[in-house]
Amino acid sequence: MIKRPLGSSDMNITAVGVGAFAIGGWMWGGQDDDASEAAIRAALDAGVNWIDTAPIYGEGKASNVVGRVIKNIPAAQRPLIFTKFGHHLVDGARITDGSAAQVVRDCDEELVRLGVERIDLFQLHWPAPQAVAETAAACGGLLKAGKIRAIGVSNFSSSQLDDWHATGVPLHSVQNGFSLVKPEPGAEVLPWCVDHNVGLLAYSPLFRGLLSGTWTSDKTFPPGDHRGERDDFRGPNLARWLQAVDELRTLAEEDDLTVPQLAVGWLLCHEGVAGIIVGARTAAQGAELGDLPMPLKQAQIDAVDVIVARCRNDLAAR
Repeated sequence: MIKRPLGSSDMNITAVGVGAFAIGGWMWGGQDDDASEAAIRAALDAGVNWIDTAPIYGEGKASNVVGRVIKNIPAAQRPLIFTKFGHHLVDGARITDGSAAQVVRDCDEELVRLGVERIDLFQLHWPAPQAVAETAAACGGLLKAGKIRAIGVSNFSSSQLDDWHATGVPLHSVQNGFSLVKPEPGAEVLPWCVDHNVGLLAYSPLFRGLLSGTWTSDKTFPPGDHRGERDDFRGPNLARWLQAVDELRTLAEEDDLTVPQLAVGWLLCHEGVAGIIVGARTAAQGAELGDLPMPLKQAQIDAVDVIVARCRNDLAAR
């Protein structure tokens, strides 16, 4: 993992994007469409210049919301639109399908939902059971046809990325979960991205809200919110991470920063990270996105590493 101060002169920072996964009405409990639209508009006003969505987020709901927002924005002023394919809920079960037919079908359906003529980045949502060569070839066909501008994958390991690279079909990005809490992509996938000139898009950089700096020890989750079912968000694991967040808050306040600014800045200091996807459910949250990529000093980066390492060691010793 190569890290450097975010303010270094040789670093080109991609604007933080609002992740439509947080407004799709799936895994996070109910969500009002008007609130979602307000969140996106506020994020765009704050300087966000790309939006990430997917068919599975509300089975098209999120993409429809995005489409309504950008409908009246002149094409030259629209944010870039990133979406995905190959992952759906069928009778309550998650189904992944990377077949050529599904690739084309998802692309055509997303074009209609989003109301655009071309998708800026089209990403395989999860590794599929079909041969990578079939999926890649279908994406290559869409690229040549002008339906998409770039190709990406999500939740891939370095060996799976090798398989895609072997097909000869272009690959422009990898979208994986990456945060202070779950830094695993930095050890394997990020070096691959650097070596192959592929940008990493980090999702869940605040680890589903844990690094928002707003949670307290009595944090609970409403019905339908999947976080309440995970060990990361309950019991001693949650309690210890909240202690670490308190330490991060103290560190951040020394330079008038917030915990989310530290968490996002730490990620952007990794060579190969091209952008960060942060969800927003309200206009207030959307408006805050533009302030997230703040310059970090090396001393801050080192201090964050110490706090996180101490937390991890304590959890491993339990």
